[in-house]
Amino acid sequence: MDKETLTQDLLKHARNAFETASTIHDNQRVEVYLNDGVAKTSDVLDEGDEIVYTPSRILCYQIHGYDYLEDEIKTWIDFARKLQQPTDDGMPLPEPTSVEKSIRELIDEIAKRNGVNRDMVSSFEVFANLPIDLLGTIEQQIIEYWWSADEEENGKKLALAQIEEALKGV
Repeated sequence: MDKETLTQDLLKHARNAFETASTIHDNQRVEVYLNDGVAKTSDVLDEGDEIVYTPSRILCYQIHGYDYLEDEIKTWIDFARKLQQPTDDGMPLPEPTSVEKSIRELIDEIAKRNGVNRDMVSSFEVFANLPIDLLGTIEQQIIEYWWSADEEENGKKLALAQIEEALKGV
């Protein structure tokens, strides 16, 4: 397998590890490695767990768990609840996304059920009442943004740097 194909294969494994890391504790990690030239992903490893690396088993990517997802979902809820206001430059307002519409509908349902104004419904309450499919959609969009956002540093660029460093000796 040529180096470019190997890099792409490792990057696919790294993307999956990146997503897994959003669901584990910060004292846990996932590793992507080459085992006799084949890309592999470890199970979730605890602090004391160790994989023995050799010239035929090379660590290519390591990511520790992170617990930012819940806070980021609440931020998305806060953003979705705000109705966009026209700007002075006359640019048309973007249409709300299906996720934003769904969050607004959920806020309205909760407010009606509790007999309060929609502004009185907390993001925590909205989060607790998110249907699983909507929660999954939001999580996927956030993870994809973290992975590939047009930023100086994103998950993909950081993973690629680790992979390229590991492959220097291959």
